[in-house]
Amino acid sequence: MKWKTLEHNGVAFPPEYEPRGFKIKIKGKAIALNAEQEEMAVSWAKKKDTPYVQDPVFQENFVKDFLKLFPSEFKESTINDIDFGEIYAWVDKEKSVVLDKETKKKRATERKKIREELKAKYGVAKVDGQTFDIANWLVEPPGIFMGRGKHPLRGKWKPRVYPKNITLNLGEDVKVPPGDWGQIIHDHDSMWLARWVDKLTDKEKYVWLSDAATIRQERDKAKYDKASKLGQQIDKVIGKIYNVMEAKDVRERKVATVCYLIYKLAMRVGDEKDPDEADTVGATTLRVEHIKLNGQSVDFDFLGKDSVRWQKSVELNGRDRIVYENMKEFVKGKKPDELIFSGITSRHINNFLGSIVKGLTAKVFRTYLATEIVRNYLSGVDGKIAKSSEFIKIYHVKMANLQAAIACNHKKAPPKNFEQMLEKKRERVAKLQEMKPKTEKQGGKLKERIEKAELQFKLAETTKDYNLGTSLRNYIDPRVIKSWADHVSLDWKKIYTSALQRKFMWVEKEAPSWQKVVVKAH
Repeated sequence: MKWKTLEHNGVAFPPEYEPRGFKIKIKGKAIALNAEQEEMAVSWAKKKDTPYVQDPVFQENFVKDFLKLFPSEFKESTINDIDFGEIYAWVDKEKSVVLDKETKKKRATERKKIREELKAKYGVAKVDGQTFDIANWLVEPPGIFMGRGKHPLRGKWKPRVYPKNITLNLGEDVKVPPGDWGQIIHDHDSMWLARWVDKLTDKEKYVWLSDAATIRQERDKAKYDKASKLGQQIDKVIGKIYNVMEAKDVRERKVATVCYLIYKLAMRVGDEKDPDEADTVGATTLRVEHIKLNGQSVDFDFLGKDSVRWQKSVELNGRDRIVYENMKEFVKGKKPDELIFSGITSRHINNFLGSIVKGLTAKVFRTYLATEIVRNYLSGVDGKIAKSSEFIKIYHVKMANLQAAIACNHKKAPPKNFEQMLEKKRERVAKLQEMKPKTEKQGGKLKERIEKAELQFKLAETTKDYNLGTSLRNYIDPRVIKSWADHVSLDWKKIYTSALQRKFMWVEKEAPSWQKVVVKAH
């Protein structure tokens, strides 16, 4: 899937900050702010009524970055030493301004026009003569990093990105877009159009073609094909992992034990750089402090992707006992901050897996496992709900999706108003249950309404801690869901958002019958 020709206009940048001439006080001393200082101060002021500014880590990280722009005499200051009063007053005033309908409409029209002009210039690329939309053609503006969960960098400043920071990927014979670009390369194997290093996280950011682009869809399909291929040879792979876990060579046993964790717990490999994901603690980078050996089981507790807590316990008896014995040996005599699988990297893992099945890597397992979990759940309910309502069918897809999200540890923080929202759903169920139908027909309809309300309540309650969208978008083979939906007479598009329908357009021609999907899996 190499490209021959690649042409685009680079990326669009957010407008420069326009200073308003604000002043702040630090330890009582009035300071006129320059544009960079003011942009940071205004960003902080706009967060003043949120719980973030009460978070000590958020405060400390922001102040540390903010004070780098001031003389060293203020270096030891805290957030309480800084008086943002003038800017706070301006923020409150801006919030209180109520625009009339006509002005709102006019401003919205102006913004839309500017965005459409930028999109026309920067939002398309030509690949091998075909024109495709670009997904993220606008560089993110500078701002305060919010993070997810207890991210250690929350509150730090995400600096502005300039053309000199950016590498463009272009064809050799095309005109380079105007700009002081950091580098121009011609990587025919890669589908990214631009990249730069995020100065805050030190991770690479990429600009890609949109999901609807043919070449992206082909790669998407290839990802699920790899997972399907693993499914066909999973017994062979697992057999090899168990055999090598008992090898005499310590390094071989470490590699196989890591592979077991990746297979059994859907754990990330840990040290791979994926353009779509931040680096994470995973199997190869587990430290002694991340596990607890309990005689019959191992407890895992560490911060994974996006600093989201990864906490699971696994029983290790019978055939799995070798895993416990290996881990017990690998931690012996080590300090809490030392690596359990020292000397092992993703390269060793992928080389081992590739020696069993050509092209197999650690990343394929999460796609395979998420898809397998969904397939198994849906095959258990397909015969029971063929004549059920559309909502019940969608409910079961979401429950299958939830199982995959739990396995992949796709956690989220519940919304602030979650308890109120749940209470409303509970009240709705109670209200419906109190209703007295006058006719048999009304009774049937009421029964359906009660069932739907009860399922909506249950769904909200059980999914509150998990993000179903990540696994639905990136890990569950859409062919499995579409095949099942066809089998139970459900429009598969009811399951996916319009954006995901575009991403998975290719399944229209690909989805096999549900009978074949189930047989293929067993």
